[in-house]
Amino acid sequence: MARKRYRNRGRSKGSTQLFSGPFVLICLVLFVLYHVFLGILSFFDWLWHGIEKVTVTQWVLILAFIFVSIIFVKKVKSNIRQRSREEYERALREKLKIEGHIELLKKSDPFDFERFIANVFTLKGYETTVTRKTGDGGKDIILRKGDEIAIVECKRYNSPKVTRPEIQKFHSAILDTRAKEGFFITTGVFTKPAVIYVVDKPIHLINGEGLRQLIAEVSDKLGTSD
Repeated sequence: MARKRYRNRGRSKGSTQLFSGPFVLICLVLFVLYHVFLGILSFFDWLWHGIEKVTVTQWVLILAFIFVSIIFVKKVKSNIRQRSREEYERALREKLKIEGHIELLKKSDPFDFERFIANVFTLKGYETTVTRKTGDGGKDIILRKGDEIAIVECKRYNSPKVTRPEIQKFHSAILDTRAKEGFFITTGVFTKPAVIYVVDKPIHLINGEGLRQLIAEVSDKLGTSD
């Protein structure tokens, strides 16, 4: 009999622990949620009665304040974008001054040369995207200005000439991309057949001397010099 009473006492103790732990916690959470819900209802009730008391004149003033605030925020954002753009162009101008010499460009990494050319076109008002190093489809840079697309192919050569087959391949890339025009840029020169090939095509050939002039043009436009 004593053992049986001991077992009953054990079950009673376990039941007490069950209700004193999770049960109390659940009740506490429900209590908090209930009062939060009441608070939300009270807030919306206060807000609704407050709105009912707002006069037409006050509504006009509120709407005018919201309108002025929107214009002010847009102006601030515009100024921030303008400053960011000016700082970005200033950094690119410094980069042009340091790296924009043909002899240095001839010795640069081909991918660095592509990024440099992309910066030049950025300063000319284009949105530029440098393509991946391999499998670029015959284009190193994609240019966008409004709804128009153009592409650029870059060849950092010390001495080789760009031949007609290379320009023909570039022309195919222009057609495949449905670009308005293309710029083939090299630190070297183009062969005579390559120059003749582009006479009636939307392709601009820019050799080493032409690239030097392009850099000078961008620098002068932005108030800098080599």
